Amino acid sequence: MARPNIRQIEAFNAVMKGGSVTKAAEMLFVSQPAVSKLIQQFESSCGFNLFNRGQGRLLPTPEARRLFSETEKFMTGVERIENAARAIRNTERGEISVAAFPALGMRVLPQLLAPFLARRPEVRMTILTQNSPDISQSMLARAADFGISLVPSQAPGIHCRPFVQMRMVCALPASHRLAGLASIDLARLEGEPMIVLGRDDQSHRVIVEALSHAGVHVESRAEVQMADTACVLVSEGFGFAIVPAMARMSWGSGGIAFVPIQPAPRMMMWLYTSSWEPTSQLAQALIDSVRQGLLQVDDLFQPPS
Repeated sequence: MARPNIRQIEAFNAVMKGGSVTKAAEMLFVSQPAVSKLIQQFESSCGFNLFNRGQGRLLPTPEARRLFSETEKFMTGVERIENAARAIRNTERGEISVAAFPALGMRVLPQLLAPFLARRPEVRMTILTQNSPDISQSMLARAADFGISLVPSQAPGIHCRPFVQMRMVCALPASHRLAGLASIDLARLEGEPMIVLGRDDQSHRVIVEALSHAGVHVESRAEVQMADTACVLVSEGFGFAIVPAMARMSWGSGGIAFVPIQPAPRMMMWLYTSSWEPTSQLAQALIDSVRQGLLQVDDLFQPPS
């Protein structure tokens, strides 16, 4: 005895709901003979008659009514599976975890993720904020679907590639004499007090090289570990700072002018994904969304031509 298939069960349910082969054919968008054939095959699989046939009508047997309660549950389950598959395909459902360096993970990334998650209420998100050298460990431990770091990784099992090259901009007190400029030549900062990002910050080298190339000597007023901390001191008038353009997103209050530097030093961000398994469609959609958001912020500081 052959096992019934989903198409036969679907035809049986349609006849039970529609009351006739004609209605079932309309519901399934097939011909009436096709429905009749599926019903006959289903009866053969069950081993008993499901309908009494007479005067052009199908009258369900008591056995058919009992079976219908079970097939209806089955079809509801199939529909749930179809809906789940569609949601996964359309990146509307799932779990995702990202590891990111602090300057990105603490404020900027949540802001970029908010619209993405608002459109996907059934997506559960985890953000791991870690120092750049530690992100590779999270990837190797499979604690994150992808990572964004300021240092490249050559670890086996990690596919590392350039993600976004972010401009560095000048953060100045709003009352500073240069705050109203459309762009700043670093030479104009000669002798100015500076809030310096510490050597542990991966952008430190980029900033030092830019100042050295411009032949600029500045007075180090304070050394801090985070761009956010530097911006707080800038807002209090203690000096200027050179920070990634995305720091503008973290700074909600006034007191600071973020001015493009020309030519702009840049800080590279690196994307980590697993070499062992493919990136899910949901994770790829999030990666694309974060990249687009960062590029939009970067474009805000395109110096005038």
